[in-house]
Amino acid sequence: MTDDETVDATTARQALDDVARARTAVRDTPWPVWLYPVNAVLLGLMALTPLAGDRDSVLLLVGAAAVIAVNVVAGHLNGAPWALPTSRGFLTGVAVAAGCLAASAVASSLTDRTWPFVVLAVLATASYLAGSVAHRASTRR
Repeated sequence: MTDDETVDATTARQALDDVARARTAVRDTPWPVWLYPVNAVLLGLMALTPLAGDRDSVLLLVGAAAVIAVNVVAGHLNGAPWALPTSRGFLTGVAVAAGCLAASAVASSLTDRTWPFVVLAVLATASYLAGSVAHRASTRR
């Protein structure tokens, strides 16, 4: 198509619908199976970083960088490095895991006890894994 050509509304609408379908197909592509437990473990470890004392900020940054790196590499291998799945179950699991990480950061200034961080790490890991199951199921694989 050139700049001189005009497109009728039906053709334009169909083209936009095709783009939306392609975008959804990319977002609903299953991830490599190994990626789910790797992410879950990294998130759980990040929730435990306040137990590291003075090194907690550095370890949290290393954990975040590891999560990003692993997901970008897996995304490139999968053909969609920046696509988030459409699965609401997955997105909810990720949100709960992120909430656990935030709660861990807040708890670090409130307590010196170990058990809250262990509980938050287990919850972050479990919620991410539950979301992973939802994502995998939504791709019908």
